Amino acid sequence: MPKIVDKEEVRGRILDATMQVYSDVGFHAATISGIAKASGMGKGTLYLYFDSKEALTVALADRIFGGMGGAFMGKSSFDTVDAFKAHLKVTMTTTEERAKFVRVFFEVFGPSFASADFVKSVASFFDELGDYYAAELERLKSIGEVRADLDCSIAGRSLAAMVDGVILHRGLFAISKSRHGKMINAALDLLIDGMRPH
Repeated sequence: MPKIVDKEEVRGRILDATMQVYSDVGFHAATISGIAKASGMGKGTLYLYFDSKEALTVALADRIFGGMGGAFMGKSSFDTVDAFKAHLKVTMTTTEERAKFVRVFFEVFGPSFASADFVKSVASFFDELGDYYAAELERLKSIGEVRADLDCSIAGRSLAAMVDGVILHRGLFAISKSRHGKMINAALDLLIDGMRPH
């Protein structure tokens, strides 16, 4: 009787090994053979799941950003701009562990930004996040919680960039939790106060 293989479990194991190998030796030094070995399988088996190192990298980015999407875009239909602000504060507040991951992300994935597929994968996350914020702002505008003249599409994508920047700064520059919290509050005060109806 043939062995039943859980393909998603195997893909997950390969992606876990890929992240570990990239973290250990860097993107350029990583090889399919090394990733296969770390996955506990032969190179030929790995190729049944991913046809190249670039495909592995894109799938890994999709998995990372997919997980972030649930956290960043989990709630919808905020009743007030202050409730939306509270959601943004939670989104921008990052743990020490996640802050350390920012440096690893750039060490591991930095070279991948030369790949059009990788850039498309990362950009699609921020496009989706910007669209989510724009939809929330449109709804808040419709109930008089934000200025009537606000371009919600532009504001939503700008907000996605701001959230990204605040999180990146904590990780890249080892900003303390206390200072990072103050930065989040200041950024949100500037942003939300600028959106309120006059």
